[in-house]
Formats: sequence, structure tokens, C-alpha cells
Amino acid sequence: MPARGRTILGKQAAVILTEELPVLINEAVFGFEESRLTEQLILTDQQEAIRTYLHKNKLVSFVANGSILPRESGISNKPLQSSRTVSFQSPPSMEIEIPVPHRSPIKGMGLTKGVNLVVGGGYHGKSTLLEAIERGVYNHRPGDGREYVITEESACKIRAEDGRSVKGVDISPFISNLPIQKNTQHFSTDNASGSTSQAANIMESIEAGAETLLIDEDTSATNFMIRDSRMQALVAKEKEPITPFIDKVTSLYQEHGISTILVVGGSGDYFEVADKVVMMDEYTPVDVTEKAKEIAMGGKQRRDLFDESFGDFKKRMVKKESFNARKGKKEKVDAKGRTTIFYGREAIDLSFVEQLVDPSQTRAVAAVIKYCADKLFDDQTSLPEILDRVEKEMEEKGIDMVSSFQGKHPGELAKPRRLEVAAAINRLRSLQVAKPR
Repeated sequence: MPARGRTILGKQAAVILTEELPVLINEAVFGFEESRLTEQLILTDQQEAIRTYLHKNKLVSFVANGSILPRESGISNKPLQSSRTVSFQSPPSMEIEIPVPHRSPIKGMGLTKGVNLVVGGGYHGKSTLLEAIERGVYNHRPGDGREYVITEESACKIRAEDGRSVKGVDISPFISNLPIQKNTQHFSTDNASGSTSQAANIMESIEAGAETLLIDEDTSATNFMIRDSRMQALVAKEKEPITPFIDKVTSLYQEHGISTILVVGGSGDYFEVADKVVMMDEYTPVDVTEKAKEIAMGGKQRRDLFDESFGDFKKRMVKKESFNARKGKKEKVDAKGRTTIFYGREAIDLSFVEQLVDPSQTRAVAAVIKYCADKLFDDQTSLPEILDRVEKEMEEKGIDMVSSFQGKHPGELAKPRRLEVAAAINRLRSLQVAKPR
């Protein structure tokens, strides 16, 4: 109710209840266009058919011919409307055809599991393609331009995130032998560097269930991604604690089945490890895999470590005492916009969790964390098992179960993925992780 302090403003409340609310209900229940609803249902059927096809055919992403990938601006999700806009057209060698209900099969570019590179000059559409792929974990509505850009559901965007909090993460596959003898198998810091945060983001995402990593060189730590031949010659391997991603990306897929889609603009060394190389040329994709391999074979410039095993994954036990929702005499768990969760006296910054796309998801993430803290965390159960439990319960009971409105849906929650729930938990600065036994 509208109020001033503890006093309800009766006249304003009466207008809301007797004039505005009936109009909204009438429009919502009786005012929708049946044709638009039917269009949306048909599109959803087709999108789910493509997702099923991806799983059955070992594909990580599909971009349909005719898709409009550029957006209106950096802060808008609307498709770019311009006479210069180039619609997407798959390279012939990568074009596949997917049968879908209600229409003829859809043709487009299929990216298979493994190591996929997206290369090209600046402003030619590399990051635009990756952004479309990262948003493809969700279904788009008609008119978006990316309706048939579909990515397997567990794909997770990875970036460097200077200054973030890291608690009890095993980053040893990438960082070890620190000069100060700090344990990187159970690594914690309140102010991670670019390379450390990127290593932690990868390991945390894998722990939460990611099977595809999406990485843009522009938002990555350079020393985490590559170490060229000259730097290898100058700084001995035993003096460099960072094993760059290029030396782990192959074993990551071969040993653990985790694929990578990587945008690269400055490091041709990745040609050697790539299964597929797509070059964006004025927003048009070209399959340059063979040419890239020929260039790589022409002269090997860096010493590789491809025979190094990636290493194992450790499941962390999160301590229940990490979650104190009390602020003063009351508990406070709430979200502000898309990027911030207030948990007790702490603010969880989700600015770099790029696949959160709506504040309703962020509110739901906050509610899920509170639910887990109250009912599931017990110091004995690993974080992945906690995520399994809450995911299963939400599937069975609906998202209403995490609502603070006594099991009733407040109308402002959208079901989040486990990956974003894990991302928020991992950014809680009060998070405590039990040491491995």
C-alpha cells in the first residue's frame, strides 16, 4: 500500500485497487492477442527442438542463418535496425540443418564440442557473435533477431575479475608454486588479481556444472591466456607460477569433456590447439581452420605443454556460518537491480556475472541462497550437492518454495540457473570453506 511513514494513504490506495488494478487485470487476462501467444508457443517448441538436437549431436551452439546479432547499443537488447546490418550466414563447411516442428528445417552454423576459436580484426563482430552465443542459454522472444541462436544450457561466460573475493578454491591446475608458498589447492583472497580471478572463475564454474566455457580475450588477463616464446625464453618455467590457459585447454576437453569457445584477436598460438577456427569478416563468418593450421605448422614459435594433465576437481564444503543474514535486529536478504544482492550487512557484487539478464533472476538468487542457508548447508555437504538438491526441489515444487511469502510466489522471481546461484555464493565475502580432509 502507498504510505507515508506508518500511515497508509487511503485515497491513493483506493485509486490503485479500484481503478488501476482492474485495468491491469483486464489487459493481462483478456487483452492478450491469441496470435501472438500462438507465435510464442510455436517458437518455444522450435527452440526446445534445437536444444534437444544439440545434446544428441555433440554440439555446443547453433546460430541460424538470417539471425541479426548486433544490438541497438551497448545498453540495449533490441536488434540493430540499419541498412548496413548484416544478417548471419554460416560458412558452407559448418552449415547444418536441424528439423523443427511447425516449419521446414532450419539451417545455420553448428559449433561442435571441443576447442572453438573466433578470430578476426577489431570491430568485425567477434565479440558480438560470442555475446549472442552466451545469451543463447536462454530462449529469445519473436523479433529479437537471435530467436534461433541456441547454446547448450550449462555454457558459462568466463572473464578476469580483479578485486573479487575467492574462498577455498583449488586453482592449482593454473597457478602453483607461488613464491610465498601459499596453498593454491585451497586458495583464498579478498582481492584477487586478474589471472587469479579468472582461474577461480573457471574452477568454480566447472564445480557448478559448466560443460562449455565462453571466453573473450578482451576481458581476460593476458598472462593467464598466453605466454609467448620470448617470455618463455626470458623467464624460466620454474619461476613462473602461472600455467596459461593455452596449455590446459586441450586436456580440459580430452580429460573432462569441457569445451571452449574463445574469441582471440592477438594470439595466433591458439591455432595449434583449436579444433575449429571461425574468422569474422565484416560480421560474416568464414571457416579458416585449414589456413590457421597451415600457419601453425609453418613455424612453431612457442614451447608447448600439451602433455600436461589438467588435474582433478575438488568439491568444496561451504560452512553454514558463512551466511549471516542479520542486519541489526532483523534479517535482510534482498536484491537491488540486476547486479547487487544485499545479504545481511554484505553487498554481493554481480556486475561481472554477465548471464544474469534480469533483476527478477537476481531476486530469486538471493532467495535461493537464503533458503539453502536456512535448510541445506550443514558443513558436511559439498556445494555441488547443495546445488543439486535445491535444483531438484525447485523442479518438483516450483520456485515458490524459496519465497519469503510463506511459499507463495510474489510475482517478481524468475528461476535462476545453478551457475548464477553458485556465482553469487562464491562472491560472498563472508564465505568460509572447510579445508580438504
